[in-house]
Amino acid sequence: MLSGFLQEQRFQAVIPYLNGSILDLGCGLANLTYYLKPGQYYVGIERPEPFLTWLQQHRPNYRFHQRDLDQDLLALDEQFDTITMIAVIEHLKQPAFILRQIPSVMRPEAHLVITTTSPIGDWIHRFGAQLGLFSKQAVKEHHTIFSPTSMHTALIQNGLKLVTYKRFLMGGNQLFIAKAVTR
Repeated sequence: MLSGFLQEQRFQAVIPYLNGSILDLGCGLANLTYYLKPGQYYVGIERPEPFLTWLQQHRPNYRFHQRDLDQDLLALDEQFDTITMIAVIEHLKQPAFILRQIPSVMRPEAHLVITTTSPIGDWIHRFGAQLGLFSKQAVKEHHTIFSPTSMHTALIQNGLKLVTYKRFLMGGNQLFIAKAVTR
């Protein structure tokens, strides 16, 4: 019932950071493309084959690749200005695997934009799912819930540094903006 509202709030939090070329990790149905500027370059990464087929048919102006973010290398021969992970990282069993790869696909001055539920947001999500307000399936798929401290640590351990942190949706969601550590 409220999942569409939550998705829109996440997009609103991310829009100010959508600069230049975009790599959307865990793109789903690539609804982020509705918020791009005309002609803005976009590449989406998604795991399930049916999504990829649908994306290629319904979003022909954009590129898509099939990858499992928990185990496949990105293996992209290009770099991007903005990399997004919108409500994705909490679904990964091994988030460090993809975080470690991100600096290699970032242009200088690029940003990684992550939204994820907060610990209190996860509790609310689980409770709301029992009432039918949120997706029960999404709650079952949450593997890693990050606090600001644990996300900061994960970023540092994988060659990234936190530059901005915000809470939104009354603290239920978090926005992390990171850059690659200059070598």
